[in-house]
Amino acid sequence: MLGLGESWLRAWGMSAALFAFMVVSPGEARAGDAPRCSAWRAAGKGYEKLELRTCARPEGDEGEGEGEGDDEDAASTVEIKSGYEDALKVRIELVTKGGTVEQLDVKLKNGENAAGACKACRGHDDVKSFRVTTQDGAGEGKDATPEPLQKVAGTNHMEVLARDLRLTDTNAKRLERIAARYHKATKKRLVVTGGTRTPQRQAQLMYDKLKRGDDVVALYENKAAATEVRNAYRDAASRGEKRKGAIRAMREVIEAQIGRGTYVSKHLKSGAVDVRSWNMDGALEKALREAVKQEPGVTLMDERDGPEPHFHLNLL
Repeated sequence: MLGLGESWLRAWGMSAALFAFMVVSPGEARAGDAPRCSAWRAAGKGYEKLELRTCARPEGDEGEGEGEGDDEDAASTVEIKSGYEDALKVRIELVTKGGTVEQLDVKLKNGENAAGACKACRGHDDVKSFRVTTQDGAGEGKDATPEPLQKVAGTNHMEVLARDLRLTDTNAKRLERIAARYHKATKKRLVVTGGTRTPQRQAQLMYDKLKRGDDVVALYENKAAATEVRNAYRDAASRGEKRKGAIRAMREVIEAQIGRGTYVSKHLKSGAVDVRSWNMDGALEKALREAVKQEPGVTLMDERDGPEPHFHLNLL
């Protein structure tokens, strides 16, 4: 049988343990206070080093301008992880499960970033999809002033063989950074074989692809525009038009598209370049792909199956 003193000590110890279990110091978070967040999701092609997730607002964090009747869980915070070393200005287009679209313009630094709130979200897992585009400082829309184009010449890292290579200052710097990374990894210069195209040249290239039986709708990013040009080719063929007449019909469609602000190829708006792929395999190809991946917003397309093999870089 326990003595009186021993019984008192045991009772005191159990009470102290229970008290310690129940008390949470001010600097600690309870398990229930952990934020409810969606899983991290990688951005699309051209922004592989960005990841996004949405989290429910912490309890009591109503945000600016919200009244007592607002649903605190309706607006979710948006967090973005950037693997890019340099600061990046981007526009995030969020699409909720209900189809509502919301945009956030943010400047990201390397690491985790608080990107704002999705006010249209009805919960922390309500984002169905999202799209990222780079904001280079130029305005958008009809009244926007386009950034002027400049002739791009070769550098210590890049050889320019293209007949006409004109880019904005922003895109010229992006191309030079890619070339510099490639040169650092391989000690070889990047060879640019294609740049700005006229509607006539674009029509000629697409005619040759269609004549070979290529699927240009699958090849080009703007499927609707490519379909229009392909249909012009088919209509010309049904009328018995030869090469010259078919190319003229296709060029007229391309010119009409440009008139309404649509481009079947970014080459037409000085937003793409072709890079020589000859003998570029193994370590050289890997170095190019990694150099492109380091430049947010730039995408690489492998076009080595055609009569003029090359890698196509979209800069817009």
